[in-house]
Amino acid sequence: MPLTANTEVDHYIDQELRAFQIAAAKHVYKGSFIGLSATGYAQPLTASDKFIGIAYEEMDNTSGADGALSLRVYTIGDFGLSLTGAATTDIGRPVFASADDTLTFTAAANSYVGIAQDVVSTGEIILRLDTANRQIKTVVHPVENLAAGADIAARAIQGFDNEAWLISARIVNQATASAGIDNSNTCAIILATGVGTVVTKTYNATTVFPAANSKNDLGALSNQHIDGGDVLTLAVTNGATADPGPFLVIVDYV
Repeated sequence: MPLTANTEVDHYIDQELRAFQIAAAKHVYKGSFIGLSATGYAQPLTASDKFIGIAYEEMDNTSGADGALSLRVYTIGDFGLSLTGAATTDIGRPVFASADDTLTFTAAANSYVGIAQDVVSTGEIILRLDTANRQIKTVVHPVENLAAGADIAARAIQGFDNEAWLISARIVNQATASAGIDNSNTCAIILATGVGTVVTKTYNATTVFPAANSKNDLGALSNQHIDGGDVLTLAVTNGATADPGPFLVIVDYV
């Protein structure tokens, strides 16, 4: 219903620092990468945590319960940090954390933290934090219900006007259980660009196609760098009885 009186609302002027409650039994050091625990409390980042920023200060909650102390965290900004092997060709590349003190370009099983805004020297980058995942774009391509044994040779699913870096790829089964996929009748999914194969995954009796309304990661990516003008293609090769049903191919990039 419409307001009938003045209302005071909180106004957060400083967009750079935010306070988060710390998880039980955690000691956070200044400058560490911070993730969220499964219950939503700040903790020293472990691989695959949701990244929320860089610790502004040290805070020791070793003997405290969840939320007993709060920690101020940088949630936006550019920071000079070490990343082994980083070179000038990596400017604009997505960056991940595998621990509270370690950056990497490897996406699989790690936490996305931002992009390499600049490389000031070999192994030293300026990281632009992206805690809200605003830099990430997503391609979603629906694959029709192919008949058993029917293939897609090489279908364009995205064209890139500008340079980009691929982050991850997965499929999502849409509503129906797959049928006829076994070791003799596999379902192979391949993503590629003009440079070569990005990722390939073959589903069989051991590597099971995802169940109805479930997703599955396609694995570690190769040839992640995309030049402006390049095209990402999808190929699906099914054995004689392999029928995956309709599914989505989803690719994230920056």
